[in-house]
Amino acid sequence: MKSSFLRAGFALLCAVILSSCGGNNGSLALSGTISYVPATATITGLSLINNGNGEKIAIDAGATSFIFTKLLAVDEKFDVEVAAPAPTNANCVAASNSGNASVYTVYYVTITCTANQRVLGGTVKGLTTTGLVLANGADTTAVLPAGGADVKFTFPTKVGNTSQYGVTVLTQPTGQTCTVDPTLNPGTMPDADQLGLGVTCK
Repeated sequence: MKSSFLRAGFALLCAVILSSCGGNNGSLALSGTISYVPATATITGLSLINNGNGEKIAIDAGATSFIFTKLLAVDEKFDVEVAAPAPTNANCVAASNSGNASVYTVYYVTITCTANQRVLGGTVKGLTTTGLVLANGADTTAVLPAGGADVKFTFPTKVGNTSQYGVTVLTQPTGQTCTVDPTLNPGTMPDADQLGLGVTCK
């Protein structure tokens, strides 16, 4: 009989504890980290939602971590996703983002945001000889003359939105000197192809 009372009392205590951890009275803070590709990318307009209880939070630009305000009970289901509307300048993906709440699951959600990749290029004016090579960091492109006509160029590697770029003349063409117009260079990559750079050769 004594054993029965003890078991009943223990069960009641467990029920009280679990009840006190339910809904907004839970004890587990759903949280995680945010990383960016490239690391210098500035992503705006990101919001996250826990589909388990409907809570939605806005993420500040450049934030590397997040935490939901509604605490979860042990075994409460959660599902963290990027809320609509998604950022327009990046693709953000959630991982380790769903399951039953426990100390082994709720603190390890990860969000990875990859900035949209855009084409960098422009126009070379006055080029009449060979040898011109332009560089954006380690990325290079050779530009061939077209009988003195304007020549379009693009770099082979795309540049992430909000990333910095800076185009320089790596190699001058034979018998000419080329300079990059500073109007748009150096600059920050917009959320669109940047094809307005200008290079003048004399």
